[in-house]
Amino acid sequence: MAYNNRLSGLASDYAQFKTVPALVSTLFIMLSMYQFGGIDPVTFNWGLNYTFQPSHAALGSLGAYMIAFMSSDTKDFQYYETWEQVLIAAGPVVIFGWHYVPVIETWLLKLGDPLGAQLAFLLGVVSWVVGMR
Repeated sequence: MAYNNRLSGLASDYAQFKTVPALVSTLFIMLSMYQFGGIDPVTFNWGLNYTFQPSHAALGSLGAYMIAFMSSDTKDFQYYETWEQVLIAAGPVVIFGWHYVPVIETWLLKLGDPLGAQLAFLLGVVSWVVGMR
């Protein structure tokens, strides 16, 4: 991204800079929705013949979460209350655990087949919102 040296271009540069968190947020939500089954499988056909796996979406969600949290002004846990810390930690646990810790997925799906996935997605989004406030 090129920056303007003039004062008139400063507002434009600031607006472009503010879109990066919005893009990462959108990416996080789309990957999380795909991971928990809210979006049908995506297949890349042009020479790849590859179907994007939900477990890869989980890793992408965790990557977006990590990037956003590390670039946040309040990335230190001391700035959060205890209930916020619990929510912030619960998001990545559910995102990772859904595919890599079978007990978590099994427990959530016992609540109901689409309901467990919807609750896991909701927990991930709430964790994101609390962590990125």
